[in-house]
Amino acid sequence: MSDLESAVRPTMGGLVNDIAMGLDEEQQRLLARWAVKTAMVIEGVKQAKNSFYSPEQRSTFRQTLFPPLQTAVWVGRCAQSNNLHGEARKLHVSNPTATNPLDDGCATTFVTGRLVMQVLSIRRKPDAMHGNLRLRMRSGPWESKLVQIWPLEKRRVDWPPPQSFTDLDDGLRDLRRRFAVGVASD
Repeated sequence: MSDLESAVRPTMGGLVNDIAMGLDEEQQRLLARWAVKTAMVIEGVKQAKNSFYSPEQRSTFRQTLFPPLQTAVWVGRCAQSNNLHGEARKLHVSNPTATNPLDDGCATTFVTGRLVMQVLSIRRKPDAMHGNLRLRMRSGPWESKLVQIWPLEKRRVDWPPPQSFTDLDDGLRDLRRRFAVGVASD
């Protein structure tokens, strides 16, 4: 983990200090790994009965530095520079029927300086590992405020996104709650 911290430091430093930059594939991978590690730490301080990441997932991540399956990571910008926040929220399955493929999920959101990061990990039921899963989320300007860095979708992404989160409205609160409305299966 020390090697990860050292490798990501130059990129993280630029983002935390609000320096606009393009993020290549390697920078996106490093940021995603750091975000998942941080999400596991934040989520790990919760009561054991509320934990999401299994000891096996934590161990595998330590060994491979590869985010768990069904994990996505986004980065955004905060307009204020004095923020420090971290929160892990369990997904609440709104339709816990036999046809719903979601077993469990966790969305972890954290802010450090100007950098906003969100990690979403879900776990499917063992008998529903394939097929489409469409998460429902609260409406919001996510496309203009967040850039997806995991799974890699683009060779290069630009940071910051066109719009920023701010303490002057409910944007950060809504981001923390964006996946709290459950799931729907296709």
